[in-house]
Amino acid sequence: MLAHRRIFERNLEAQLALWKADIDVLKAKSKHAEFDAVVYYSQSIDELQGKYDKVSHHLSSLRGANDAAWESLRDSTEEGFMAFTALSMVPARKH
Repeated sequence: MLAHRRIFERNLEAQLALWKADIDVLKAKSKHAEFDAVVYYSQSIDELQGKYDKVSHHLSSLRGANDAAWESLRDSTEEGFMAFTALSMVPARKH
């Protein structure tokens, strides 16, 4: 179980790093966009950042959870992961 937890947590950490990079790309694009696009990018970035923060918080909770709580937290973390992925506007990266 411990090995499974560590693998899940490491994979989530790696995915969060990719998402952070994607958010940074959107921020950079928004700096060079026309006004209408800037508004669109800003709204998208705010929404994506909120989802990123939620998944990041779940990861922190996972690290401190006992085995029983870990299963429940993992499930809710995966739900957050799926929500973030659905919102992502940057093309998916190869893992």
